[in-house]
Amino acid sequence: MQANNEHSYFINQLYRDFLLPKILGEDTKEILYWAGKQIARHYALSDVSDLTEFFEMSEFGALTLVKEKRASQTFELTGQSVTDRLDSKSTDFELEAGIIAETLEKANDRPCEASVTILTKEQKVQIIAQF
Repeated sequence: MQANNEHSYFINQLYRDFLLPKILGEDTKEILYWAGKQIARHYALSDVSDLTEFFEMSEFGALTLVKEKRASQTFELTGQSVTDRLDSKSTDFELEAGIIAETLEKANDRPCEASVTILTKEQKVQIIAQF
């Protein structure tokens, strides 16, 4: 199992953390955010349970809803893939933020934007979706 996880991380690192930023340049974050929204539409993600399942299946990490308010929802993304990415200085999680924003926008029928905060000491990523 360990070799499989290492292989998955290597492929993710190769494409996402090395190749895409070279191709997309300074627009990487904006394009990945847009791509995340497109992914949520394509896979018809419609609620938080869809999000957590999708994130696990795609090996983005374990996504947990940690706080819910009227105008926002706060998620934490944890797990080995997140730790590996942070350890390799990859701090671009806009793809994940776009997926969350689009899913919640559809689920709540109101505009939603998501922002990313890296919690380095805790080895996790916080994504706040605001309506």
